[in-house]
Amino acid sequence: MGGFKAILGLFLVVASVAAADERHVLHYDAPAKESVEGKGKKGKGLGYIQTALPLGNGRLGAMFSGGIDAEHLMLNDITLWMNAKRGQDAVSQSSARRVAPADFEQVRKAYREGQYGSGDGSLESLGTKYLSSPEPLGNYAPFTDLWIETGHDPDKVEDYHRALDSRTGLGTVSYAIGNGKFKREFFCSYPHDVVVARYTAQGATLNLTVKTSTKHKGAQVKAAGNRMVLTGEATMVRDHVEFMQVVQVDAGNANVEAQPDGSLTISDASEVTILLAGYCDYLPVYPAFKGRDYKADCEKAISAAAKLGFAALKKAHVDDFSALMNRCRLELDFEPSGKTTDQLVQQASVELENLYFNYGRYLQLSCSRGAPVPSNLQGLWNDSLKPAWNCDYHTDINVQMNYWMTDTANLPGSFRPFVEWMKVLAESGTHTARETFGVEPGWSMGLNGNVFGFTAQNVHGRRGQQSAHWLCQNLFEHYAFNQDRAYLEEIYPIIKGAAEFFVGFLAPWKDGSLVVYPTWSPENTFLSKQHGKLNKQSYGAAWDQQLVLNLFTDCIEASTVLGTDEAFRRTLQEMIPKLCPQKIGQHGQLQEWPEDWDSPTDKHRHISHLIALHPGRDISPLTTKELYEAALVTMAHRGDESTGWSTGWKTCFWSRLHDGDHAHRIYQFLTSKRAYPNLFDFHPPFQIDGNFGGAAGVCEMLLQSHLRSVNPNAKTIEQAAFVAYEKAAGNPKHFVPVVPDGQLAQAPYILHLLPALPSAWPNGKIYGLKARGGFEVDIEWANGKLVKATVRASRESKCRVYANGKLSETIALKKGESRVWK
Repeated sequence: MGGFKAILGLFLVVASVAAADERHVLHYDAPAKESVEGKGKKGKGLGYIQTALPLGNGRLGAMFSGGIDAEHLMLNDITLWMNAKRGQDAVSQSSARRVAPADFEQVRKAYREGQYGSGDGSLESLGTKYLSSPEPLGNYAPFTDLWIETGHDPDKVEDYHRALDSRTGLGTVSYAIGNGKFKREFFCSYPHDVVVARYTAQGATLNLTVKTSTKHKGAQVKAAGNRMVLTGEATMVRDHVEFMQVVQVDAGNANVEAQPDGSLTISDASEVTILLAGYCDYLPVYPAFKGRDYKADCEKAISAAAKLGFAALKKAHVDDFSALMNRCRLELDFEPSGKTTDQLVQQASVELENLYFNYGRYLQLSCSRGAPVPSNLQGLWNDSLKPAWNCDYHTDINVQMNYWMTDTANLPGSFRPFVEWMKVLAESGTHTARETFGVEPGWSMGLNGNVFGFTAQNVHGRRGQQSAHWLCQNLFEHYAFNQDRAYLEEIYPIIKGAAEFFVGFLAPWKDGSLVVYPTWSPENTFLSKQHGKLNKQSYGAAWDQQLVLNLFTDCIEASTVLGTDEAFRRTLQEMIPKLCPQKIGQHGQLQEWPEDWDSPTDKHRHISHLIALHPGRDISPLTTKELYEAALVTMAHRGDESTGWSTGWKTCFWSRLHDGDHAHRIYQFLTSKRAYPNLFDFHPPFQIDGNFGGAAGVCEMLLQSHLRSVNPNAKTIEQAAFVAYEKAAGNPKHFVPVVPDGQLAQAPYILHLLPALPSAWPNGKIYGLKARGGFEVDIEWANGKLVKATVRASRESKCRVYANGKLSETIALKKGESRVWK
């Protein structure tokens, strides 16, 4: 009997581990597709990038196909771009259009006179004529491809399995042919900066041919001994980017031969380890963006990895990767279906929703870490010399959305590449601010960015004149979560520079209020029946005005904490009440523009005028009832279905509106209707921001911490919380910005537990969510009710907890202390 219990106990442990794996593992019973094939909404465009599985260490990325006769590894270096310029003088490198003050005033005059439409003399035509830069933006470029030919016949394969474990960052492929069992393991190591592939065989031997190539013209591949070296360059308009890749094979006692065509052949091996290192000459040094000793770095990385060997490399990788992944875990209650991931994604389920969140954290860790530039529209993974939208940095939501989840989902280290890129933008943007807009001091940024400091208004993005305010919101939010004074000192000059620009750029409108113009409300049009669909240029758009208030408030707090720039702080405090108010329009909606131009039939994917709801903090069901109700009307007008990133944002919106079931409905659509077989976001085509926006939305369903208690004696959240807008005197439909006083900088954040828990998730747990103020939170719930929450302080700090409609007293915790809340 005792033996039976022991066996039963072991079985239960194994079953429990298997069930836990379902929350983290993507698995398939067939290889990825190499070429695009299939038709229909779900099948259209399915190829390698939508079906292969991604690996990455933040800078170096790979995807593996699991092909039987030939494995295909696609490689990327996140700093490798092409078709742009670098190494110019400091002003030219910004790509700023030099605009005479009189010409800029002519553009503004057309605004004031209402020259709408797109004809001669219109806002559109004058903005293109005077403000847009003809300089090339370029595009993110693929790196190389590695092919490992096995000679295996796909028709003879049995028990095929391809998987990616998001906890460990390990990819695997296994199958049998007759009595032979074959296995592959793949990972991309952050500690050692190499891609590693391991082939093993039991009951058979391995006979492999390893080849490499690149889509860039003129590359050379040479093989000698057990190494292959590829050298090439990515074509630039000015100063080509040089790169190198080294592949080294260890086949034990088996034979490895270099071939004249640059390939390597391995004969009669039982174990083969393939190491790959690759770099380009890019460095984030403005304006040269050059100087990395990429050849020496290749040699250093490959030699160090070869000396360690596979076992040590794997252990270092798994220890490193899993430690970060295990910081935050979502465990919803479901019965594992046993379906492969491509089957799972065909139908909505809690299982899929759980996997999608954990996979979102995996993607974040894999494509943003230790690099000098942030993740782009496709994160890290790109196979095309002409990728959609240049695979660039769009600053009207996309690059910002890429970083919404880094802190809430407890991957703060993944935010560093964004910070480093912002330093380059702030330097370059001083030239754009001065040359194009006549503003000095301060810096500005347009709609499209690259890794070479492009801050101008390019032809595509000419309508999006400014984005520094939104970019700086991400910067300050990272401080809000971590409360790191040294970090605040580091970013303060960037935030101040953005605020200085808007101090010089804001101008009085006809009613005397200060507005941003030229501007737009991202990608949307107004009065299209009268002036056409290209009528997009505007003034004082709500999103701009909300973000300027956000920026000024953050700058005031930062200067208060650091004890600096008191005079500039007063300047911002004096300007805030003069900003154009937020307005509720004729349909009860929050107006997108200062004029009541909104249409209830407008289903546009951008809902930028709700940016104060999310990712901002100034509209809330708990504190701003009228603005909350107007936001509900706007959301009803826009509808639910949209592109991938927009669906991710709507998940966040409905979470902030405290409608968990609606947020879940949107998230369910994202996971089951806007996901490719490898769970990449289906924009279409692939864009990674939807993955990150969806994961951020899950965090918002379970924990919110954006409100602050400025009244420690208040018993209700309505009385305690700081409110950034108040009704205008004499007009109940207008809401004017509120000037923050000194106490806001010390006000504790309010931790709202389960603010939008969906009824579809009645039972579950989440570990390691982060809250503003320097806290980590574990939450457990059952039957839709809070069971227990543990709040841990990562530094000495204070907070208040809001749960079940009740607000706690102020809780003071020292570093390492915790408090349990039930």
